[in-house]
Amino acid sequence: MTATLKIKRSTSTAAPTSLANGELAYSANSNKLFIGRPGGTTGDIDAIGGKLYVDMLDHTAGTLTASSALVVDASSKIDNFNVDNLNFNGNAIISTDTNGDLTLTPNGTGDLVLDGVNWPQADGSADEYLKTNGSGQLSWAAIPSGSFTLSDDQGTPNTDTFSTGETLTFASGTDITTTVSNNQVSIAYSGNTPAIYDNSGTPALYTGITAAEVRTLIGVDASGTDNSTDVTLAGSYDYLTLSGQQITLGQVDLTTDVTGALPNGNLANSSLTVGSTSISLGGTSTTLAGLTEVTVDNIQIGASAVNEIDTSSGNLVLDSAGGTVEVDDNLTVAGNLTVNGTTTTVNSTTVTLDDPIFTLGGDTAPTSDDNKDRGIEFRYHTGSAAKVGFFGFDDSTGKFTFIPDATNSSEVFSGTKGDLDINGLGLAGSITSIDGSAPTDGQLLIGHTANGDMELATLTAGEAMTITNAAGGITLAVEDATSLNKGVASFNSTEFSVSSGAVSLATIDGGTY
Repeated sequence: MTATLKIKRSTSTAAPTSLANGELAYSANSNKLFIGRPGGTTGDIDAIGGKLYVDMLDHTAGTLTASSALVVDASSKIDNFNVDNLNFNGNAIISTDTNGDLTLTPNGTGDLVLDGVNWPQADGSADEYLKTNGSGQLSWAAIPSGSFTLSDDQGTPNTDTFSTGETLTFASGTDITTTVSNNQVSIAYSGNTPAIYDNSGTPALYTGITAAEVRTLIGVDASGTDNSTDVTLAGSYDYLTLSGQQITLGQVDLTTDVTGALPNGNLANSSLTVGSTSISLGGTSTTLAGLTEVTVDNIQIGASAVNEIDTSSGNLVLDSAGGTVEVDDNLTVAGNLTVNGTTTTVNSTTVTLDDPIFTLGGDTAPTSDDNKDRGIEFRYHTGSAAKVGFFGFDDSTGKFTFIPDATNSSEVFSGTKGDLDINGLGLAGSITSIDGSAPTDGQLLIGHTANGDMELATLTAGEAMTITNAAGGITLAVEDATSLNKGVASFNSTEFSVSSGAVSLATIDGGTY
């Protein structure tokens, strides 16, 4: 349906002088739109818009534009703002006049608050400093004066009085350096001469050291490992020399006073007899003859039968030290078999299992979704190429899925879903399933674009239409239009014209002023 509606208009007069209530008029002279004020007289006319006002708003929201209205952006902001000699832009308040001051003056007894801290309302005295009371209030205060005493730890301490304003110097000594930086004093020892001193600072001599202390001093630990560096054992073992300082130990008998392993130790015997075979210690013989049983910790070899390894307690572990443990003949496991590995491969042509149920996805209930599929992956050849197929549970859809040409990416399968043939009933094409329960009279199967399924649906009548659902059939009927109900309507040919379904009205013209 087409129709033309025109309002009052003028190209020479800036504003109309009379309009009926709700009547519109537009002036191309002033670029304003007017309306007769509802409830007013013919002279009560309001400007409600027009090109003049639209042009003021026709710029990017949030951008300050000259001779235009202020329009904030979606965050209720504008990029900058000018007030007299001040410009507000970003985080800055800038004075725009030459050498202009920036004055912040609270009214009356109001405080100047910067970042939650109240500043003094008046200037302080010369040489005073700002201090805080810890509760957000700053005030002027005089620099305090005072002193304290410094003392060393000598037998008779040396003392000095340090007053505020003086400089405290940290002096270095032999092999000692001091560094002052970032409110920190660092004292470091830079020499390489160890020494043993008593409380007076004089090198001391010690006696009565135990055998364990001797090993510690000469750098030999309890296992016999020699870790000594600067300490040497001299003379007839009656003293130690430690970088020039002598420590008196008395006579040390290594055969009685020192216990534990010593470096480079020797055994009194040169051979070891096992059964009827003598083995040279340090030699290359590896043959042991005449043994009927060998026990190593809890492992017994040949304890009760030939070709048998028993454990007297605990588990039996076969460790190939990074290689492979092989069984070259039949293997029978009388108990349970647990394989704790990354990959289990069974190269058998026939596999027989008594268990009627396969459990996939772990031997305990999972505690989180690993987003992996569950099912059977199989390999086959089409005659021209090798393929991988999959059938099982699709974790992403929660449905049983069959993919004849699948791609396995970390146990997540993808590919085009295959057809299903159940006793001659084939489901193929893009429809993957049929949702819903058993159909009722008048229901239809309707496609579901989101998941490619077919769903049961019932047609529901809208306004001006009736639908009758019956077994095997649906009846649609259109109602006639009334003043209270939409429907099929006819048009008076004197007031309307209809052509190819299009309805036209006569032109309604408001005229000019």
